[in-house]
Amino acid sequence: MIEHGGSGPEIMVNSSTGLKGPACFFQNAGALCRGDKQLLAFWIREGRRDSIPVCMVLIILGCGLYGSVIGFRQGPEMTCYVALKLPAIIFLTLCVNGLLNGLLGLVLGSEIGLRQSLRFLLTGYAIMGLTLGALSPVILFINLNMPGPSADGALVGHAATLLLHTAVIAMAGILAHVRLLSCVREFAATRSAGTHTFMAWILGNLFVGAQISWNLRPFFVSPGLDVEFLRPDPFNGNFYEAAFRALQSLSLL
Repeated sequence: MIEHGGSGPEIMVNSSTGLKGPACFFQNAGALCRGDKQLLAFWIREGRRDSIPVCMVLIILGCGLYGSVIGFRQGPEMTCYVALKLPAIIFLTLCVNGLLNGLLGLVLGSEIGLRQSLRFLLTGYAIMGLTLGALSPVILFINLNMPGPSADGALVGHAATLLLHTAVIAMAGILAHVRLLSCVREFAATRSAGTHTFMAWILGNLFVGAQISWNLRPFFVSPGLDVEFLRPDPFNGNFYEAAFRALQSLSLL
């Protein structure tokens, strides 16, 4: 278990005053990228309220930037839509899975309750937002070299784009949360219980997040369909069928 004393890491500010401007915000962001265990433990153990807005801002900025890159090829309207919807997926996943994650922490013997599990996962998604934001220029370059909706090979390009973004977002989420694994183990009653709880969180969030993304489609417009914020049949089908069809389109199955 981690013991804490004093006023916590120097990069943090008093919870009554919140953040002290951009310098402190960027210090916290840098510490999250490094997986600073002292900062993570201080946020979780002390229940720092100023950690929540930092994480939320990083999720909105990082995921919003990546979302704008996804929709860029299909005009400013789609760019704005996806920039709004990608951070929404993160927050909706936390809302849907919030109580379940807290219960899993207790059932699996980690003794990590609802509030701490939410803070762990919110921090993990903040790191994911930073990762996706950093990858955005690379993904933009790849998108610009994909076949457009009206070009020859548009169906294959659409399938490749779907699988590309699925892989990048899933990998960013997994790598970001792995940063928290050692911290979760130290907060848990035992290391094995912490590992089991962490794996349950990861699998549950991947499953729910993928399906929510399907319900909030489109993120890039399928050939022959119009740009719109939501499809009129959001609950028709599921993400896994779409991924399977994309693999078939690329002759991978």
